[in-house]
Amino acid sequence: MTARGMRSTFLAFPALFLVLLSTGIVAAQRPRTAAAPALPALSYSCIHHPDVLESKPGTCPICKLALVPVRLDGAWMCPVHTAVIESASGTCRLCRRTLIPVTVSLTWTCRDDQLEHLEPGNCADGSPRIGKRALRPHGNHNPQHGGQFFMAPDNWHHLEGAYPAQRVFRLYLYDDYGRPLAAEKIRAVQARVVTKENFDPATRQTTDISAFPLKAVRNRPYLEAGVDTPALPAEMTAKVRFANDQPEYRFDFTFEKLTKEPLVPRAPATQVAAPAAQPAVTSAAPVTTAPSAADPALTPLPIPNTMSGIVDQLRTRQRQVGDLVMRGDFSAVWVPAFQAKDLAIALEPHLAHLPDAKRNVAEPAISAVVRTAWLLDAAGDVGNRQQIEAAYGMFAAAVADLATAFEGL
Repeated sequence: MTARGMRSTFLAFPALFLVLLSTGIVAAQRPRTAAAPALPALSYSCIHHPDVLESKPGTCPICKLALVPVRLDGAWMCPVHTAVIESASGTCRLCRRTLIPVTVSLTWTCRDDQLEHLEPGNCADGSPRIGKRALRPHGNHNPQHGGQFFMAPDNWHHLEGAYPAQRVFRLYLYDDYGRPLAAEKIRAVQARVVTKENFDPATRQTTDISAFPLKAVRNRPYLEAGVDTPALPAEMTAKVRFANDQPEYRFDFTFEKLTKEPLVPRAPATQVAAPAAQPAVTSAAPVTTAPSAADPALTPLPIPNTMSGIVDQLRTRQRQVGDLVMRGDFSAVWVPAFQAKDLAIALEPHLAHLPDAKRNVAEPAISAVVRTAWLLDAAGDVGNRQQIEAAYGMFAAAVADLATAFEGL
């Protein structure tokens, strides 16, 4: 899964999911990379809930604390040496691994006071401030073992499911920076992988039919279970409780093929062994103001110049979302969903061309496409198929209403 920049994962909070469905309020904003200014624009974030991002000052919808300004950008980080953060893609200067796209916060400091500033500027002695990039919580949503990466609804834990061999499922566990959990924390997790289950529509309860306990493996950074799924594509669900006092969460995985560990480049014989990975997540390298290409999927979609062209593209994006949901590629759903959002917004100026009856259908449909695109983005983050399919049903209905209203124009 590629990194997705700033996230709007309000499905981490089930009550907020219901609020979104009923009111259409979406608090977070995803950054755009096109025509970036000299510096990335200021966003406003909650110090306790970093996925809450606004374009203007306000309060956190979860804890009601005042939002604080932050300047975010895309960057490229070494998956092993997290202190190596660069402004362009390439390889790690220490281990030669391919850099991964991440979201970072930008600040500037002076050697004498070390206060963090949101502008470059000059220090008291006239020297320029030193730019720093710091990995942001939820800024690294990259799978590290070739699997599928999700964020837990507790908004802190992250996990990756891998299917490296037939009948073998592995679950890797991370913190909110994408760093592997310590061995003792992994052993404290209670989890199982389910390959067959039964859903009773009358009670709305799900019962496991084939379930296998996920157990810690000695000297290995994962939980593992043998499963009874012999063929591909393989569908399975991890049900995970991170602590005794926490609820159980479900994560739905679909593996179209066996997963593979990323290749590790072989160092030249004359190269000095790379130092051990450092815990620091900041880089004191000067921060450039060139727009980052860390998330090419955020490049704005070219908007057709006709209403029929926009509607055709909207239908195409709806089919793409549906295909991704059907395949279980939840982490990719947000791309065509957000492109559909942009297309729907592009139809707003054309509402005046519609008769009153059709305008009364199209106007709320545009709002529904925008709202459900955000819901698909949020549902894709936590990997819960039931939530994703519910959001897609509303999204598809809104697109159909919008297409019908503009049909023939």
